[in-house]
Amino acid sequence: MKFLLVLLLIPLFTIPAFAESQTLPTNQGTLDVKLSYENIKPGELTKLPIEFINPLLEKTQVHVDYRIKITESGETIFQTPSLIHTSEGFIEGFKFEFPRDGIYNLEIGIAGILFTPIDEESVSFEIAVGGASVQSTNPIKEEGGGCLIATAAYGSEMAPQVQMLRE
Repeated sequence: MKFLLVLLLIPLFTIPAFAESQTLPTNQGTLDVKLSYENIKPGELTKLPIEFINPLLEKTQVHVDYRIKITESGETIFQTPSLIHTSEGFIEGFKFEFPRDGIYNLEIGIAGILFTPIDEESVSFEIAVGGASVQSTNPIKEEGGGCLIATAAYGSEMAPQVQMLRE
């Protein structure tokens, strides 16, 4: 019994407590793209795992051709020189060092699925680095009740993590 309890608790200690995750559809809706990251600090190399998800099957989509572009205030600060292929459907090794506090835009373009070229679709994520905070473009709908546990954990109902859960 103790062994089973330990197995159940292992993920709690291996998953970062303050990891952020966003999942957004491409502009044509062919794929959902999931971006995960921890609290990002300027000048530190940050791991940005990305997963491509087939929304119809709700499973990882294998064999995706993609490109990545990171901008700050409209200025490109990183761009892959050409398409990259992932046979697994996720990118675990992408790391980037954000130079300073601010709001960055990470755009992922998808140009092929299962070795078939498609008209390029894209998805954009806003990433807050350091003390910057992302302002939500979606209005918050209050439907009674709140996120009591999340509010207590993050100290404020206006904390970005609580806002994300509420959305």
